[in-house]
Amino acid sequence: MKRKLSFFLCWMLCASIGFGQVNKKPPAKPPVPELAKLLTGTGLPFKIVNDSLAVIPYEGENIESYQVVLQKVSDLYIVYTNLSEAIPGKLTEAQYKYLLQRNDEFDLIKIGLADDDTFYLRADLYKSVATTPIVKRIISQVANTTNIIAGALK
Repeated sequence: MKRKLSFFLCWMLCASIGFGQVNKKPPAKPPVPELAKLLTGTGLPFKIVNDSLAVIPYEGENIESYQVVLQKVSDLYIVYTNLSEAIPGKLTEAQYKYLLQRNDEFDLIKIGLADDDTFYLRADLYKSVATTPIVKRIISQVANTTNIIAGALK
């Protein structure tokens, strides 16, 4: 009887150890940022700066290299280039009127002037209609417009 009891206690101890072990779950993958998901299918190189900002490097015929920025603000995606930075020294007060007149030539692109006298090109896109092909097209339009204006100001 003692033998059966000790066997039963040993079996209970071993079973409790086996049942008490937790199954190891694979580590959870970190969530992919929304901008990375949107930009991955474009085929464009990009760098995610933070959850709401991505930078896409570009090269053009008239500008050796410049950056197109995609920024998520509330329910909008804003795609823009800093024109003053892309073509330094070419934009002065003399070009204000010229750039405003060019503003009428581009459908989605807006040319603007910030409070600190920085020129920029910008297109806004509602998040609800933003798909990878549309975002790629808007990025390309902003980049191409930047290149066109740089060529005109040579």
